[in-house]
Amino acid sequence: MSLTSNHYSLAGVRAATTAPQETFIAKARQVLEADGRVLAAYLVGGFAVGEGDAFSDVDLQVLVADDAAAELSGSWQELVHRITPTVQIQPFGTLNPNEHRQGPMAGGLCITPEWLHFDAVFHAAGSVDAHSVVGMVPLFDKAGLLPSAPTVRPDRRGDAFFPTAVVSSFLYGLGNVVAVIGRNEPVPASNGVILMRDIALVGLFLAEQGLVSTREHAFGNPFPFSKRLRRYLTEEQHAILEALPPVCASIDSAIEGYVALAEVFLPRAARLAAATGAPWPADYAHASVAHFEQAVGVRLNLPPAGRRPGT
Repeated sequence: MSLTSNHYSLAGVRAATTAPQETFIAKARQVLEADGRVLAAYLVGGFAVGEGDAFSDVDLQVLVADDAAAELSGSWQELVHRITPTVQIQPFGTLNPNEHRQGPMAGGLCITPEWLHFDAVFHAAGSVDAHSVVGMVPLFDKAGLLPSAPTVRPDRRGDAFFPTAVVSSFLYGLGNVVAVIGRNEPVPASNGVILMRDIALVGLFLAEQGLVSTREHAFGNPFPFSKRLRRYLTEEQHAILEALPPVCASIDSAIEGYVALAEVFLPRAARLAAATGAPWPADYAHASVAHFEQAVGVRLNLPPAGRRPGT
C-alpha cells in the first residue's frame, strides 16, 4: 500500500534509507571489537531477522569479560559515545527475566543527534547462553561465545483462539463509558475509543490470526502491537480499522466511536467463540449492550444471535 498524505509532502519519510543504521552497526563493530574488555557482540530485532527498515531501531547486545563487568556497568555510556554522539540515554531498569536479555546487565535506550534510536545492552559473558538466543546475528566473536551463523526467529503464529481478557475488557469499556459520558468528560470518553480500538479490536484481530501480540517481548505492556501492525493483519482487518470514524474530543464523537467498534467487535468475537469452542459471556454482553443503548439512546446494529430474544 502506497504512502499518502493529503496535506504533507512526507519528503523526509520518503527519502529515508537504512544507511544510518548500517553506518552505526559498522562503527559499533569496529569500536567494540577493538576494546579488550568486549568478547562478542550481536544484533537482535529487525536488523537481525531481515525485517529492518529505514525506521527501525538497532538492538545491540554486547558480551564483556566477567572480570570487566563491574567496571563497564558504570562506564558503558563512555563506550557508547566512542561509537556515536547521543542526545539522550535512558538507562534500562530491571528487565523481565523471561526476556532475551538474560542475567545482570547494564545499558539503555540511546538517541543520536540525527534521531537514530538504538538500544545498547551489556552482559557479563558468563551470565548469558548466547546459543539459546533466537533471532540474532553475530557481529564478531573473540571467544567462541556465539553461534557461528544467524539464528532465525520462530514463527509465533498459532491457531485462532478466543481472547477472553480482550472480550472482557471491551464489554467493561462499553458499559463503563456511560459514566464518563454522564459526567460530561469528552476527553476521557474519546480516549476510551482509541484504547478500545488498540487493545480490544486489534487484540481480537490478532487472536483471529493466532497471535497474542506483534511484540517479541510484550511483558507488562497492555498494547498488543508496537510500531508494526500491517504485516500481522489481513487486508480486510486493516480496511475495517481504517474505516472507523475519526475521533475528536466530543461526546458525539465518542458515542459514534463506541457504536462503530461495538458493531464490528461483538459479532466477530461471538463468531470466534463459536469457532474455537469457547464459552461466550452472553449475560455480560447483554448487560453491557443494554446499558449503553439505554443510556445514550441508540440501538446497535447487531445480528439476532448477538441479542437475547425480545430485545
